[in-house]
Amino acid sequence: MRMRKLALQALALGGVFISSYLLWSYTSPSRPMVCMGTGCDVVRASPFAHFLGLPTPVYGVVMYGLLALLVFAEALLPGPGAFLRLSAATVSGAGFLTSLYLSGVEAFVIHAWCAWCVASAITVTIFFALALLDAYRPEPRSATEGRTKSRALPALAGWRGQVSLSIVAVAFGIPTFSWLVKHGTPPPAQPGTPQALAERLVRPDSHWTGSSDALVTMVEFGDFECPYCGDVQKSVEAVRAKYGDRIRLIFRHYPVWALHPYAETAAEASECAADQGKFWEAAKKFYDNQTDLSDPALFRYAQELGLEMGKFKQCLGSGTMAKRVRRDFEDGMAVGVRRTPTFFIGDKMAEGALDISQFSQLIDHAFAQRGAQPPEASPGQPAQSSLLTPGLLANPGAQALSGFQTATACSADEASKPQAALIHTPEAKALFESASSRTRQRRPWFVDVRPAGEFAAEHIAGAENLPLDEMEKHWATLPKDRTLVLYESGRKPGDVCAAGRAAGRILLAHGFNRDKVKVFQEGLADWEKSGLPVEARHQVSR
Repeated sequence: MRMRKLALQALALGGVFISSYLLWSYTSPSRPMVCMGTGCDVVRASPFAHFLGLPTPVYGVVMYGLLALLVFAEALLPGPGAFLRLSAATVSGAGFLTSLYLSGVEAFVIHAWCAWCVASAITVTIFFALALLDAYRPEPRSATEGRTKSRALPALAGWRGQVSLSIVAVAFGIPTFSWLVKHGTPPPAQPGTPQALAERLVRPDSHWTGSSDALVTMVEFGDFECPYCGDVQKSVEAVRAKYGDRIRLIFRHYPVWALHPYAETAAEASECAADQGKFWEAAKKFYDNQTDLSDPALFRYAQELGLEMGKFKQCLGSGTMAKRVRRDFEDGMAVGVRRTPTFFIGDKMAEGALDISQFSQLIDHAFAQRGAQPPEASPGQPAQSSLLTPGLLANPGAQALSGFQTATACSADEASKPQAALIHTPEAKALFESASSRTRQRRPWFVDVRPAGEFAAEHIAGAENLPLDEMEKHWATLPKDRTLVLYESGRKPGDVCAAGRAAGRILLAHGFNRDKVKVFQEGLADWEKSGLPVEARHQVSR
């Protein structure tokens, strides 16, 4: 019987762990899960992920926690044992029926299986079976006071066993939970189904600009802290200027938390601004200042936009917009978004920082599909795109651009790769000054990852130039036995160290020692501000 009690407690504690991890993932939709396959994300993005306004795993945490308390209470208080055993059987029975229903939903409605949900269903099923056996076992008789006292020793041993098991569970559970939080793998991008695209690509209350009668709709899934989203805004503005009311532009939130810790809060802040009729103004402000999206900065931007500050602070502090942002993210997952920026134009999907010519080709193609004459196209010659892959017309969720480079978009899978160490100006300065006391073969090597034109205009004295878009091809020109300091300008919106981090990931993937690859976070702007030496049009031969 004692082993059965320990088994029940182990199952209850295991259920608490499973439900807690599911609750964390459901309340953090932009954070990737550790899961077998993609079913967990599909289930998490479904309407069944919430019940009565709360994430479904909340009820699992409550149920398993109550079961653990009931099992522990019986060991501690053997008197009302029969009542406690019957209560455990009743609660676990309700959990069993609920898990049976949810498993049916996964099988016949969602058509996807979440490994964690299946584990929870198995756990509560086994618990229910053991609890039934325990509830209907005969109560041992105690005819005398002596026999009653003799039962106290097994009860004491059972209580100690429960405590020991709980300590072991906590000792293993906390580090395991921490590992799971940090090692989730984003699911690969899958084309959105026609049903998902029809129901979830655009919501009735989605933010839009242009004409509601436009033939072509362009939907952007963006992240205010993503540098590539910031870079592409010039092209988006050019699209709006070129096409005007002939297209409708819609913005949806897709904060990539694993890379951008302020993105979710900034998205909520934009919704608070929308409450006062200034969503698009806030979006532009945040993109223009995406190097600082901390709470004090958001309050400052709100004041500059002329928002009523009391209302804005109350809105942002209450978290009322978190549900709206979470819905956008879940919709993005459902239609196949995995990186930012991602655009849906007509029936095409494209990832990355497109330029105006790429946007134009996709938009003109969408006009041609609808039998309309795109701007600047000759009669009888609808615009065609060399970027369009054959067969995409039948697959609205397919990626529209060939030759896509992951360095031009932000994704959570990039955060799961090995990262180069970030250093700040004092450390970069110390490395720079140490060069004078070292031989040429051992000196730190500063590498500017900006385009050649920007490097030629101004750079850290003695630095080399290897642009990010050439890093994959020419990484072998860099020495593996020297400390490399990767940097960029630090001046442009979003241009803090995203390119440097991307370059660092490339080098680490090719066997460079993490201890020797550094990313100078503040970049050239802070270097120059600190009075450190810079040069222009300097060439150093390798």
